[in-house]
Amino acid sequence: MKSAAPNGVSVVVTVELFGLARVRAGVSSVCLTVDAQTPVTELLGALAQECPDLVGSALCLSDRGTISVADGYALNRNGLAFLSPEIEAPLDWAPGDSLLLLSNQAGG
Repeated sequence: MKSAAPNGVSVVVTVELFGLARVRAGVSSVCLTVDAQTPVTELLGALAQECPDLVGSALCLSDRGTISVADGYALNRNGLAFLSPEIEAPLDWAPGDSLLLLSNQAGG
């Protein structure tokens, strides 16, 4: 298991995009440099700045000005655990962590 970086240290988190999110963004992944204690809500805000075409499809802008995951999408950390997109508490991000933005709708 990866060790979390100390507070105040920047780490690179790779956000991997799947399905329509990948199509809208035009890329399969985005590397974001964030503080090791960044909450999911802030990381999603950084993703929206990097990929504004995701807002209104995979990401939603609230009346408060915060970014959240749209209905029909889920977040997974390192392929091991699903995250609540409303987590405002700091998370311990480690160098090399990945955040997967997945559609949770099946199609065919």
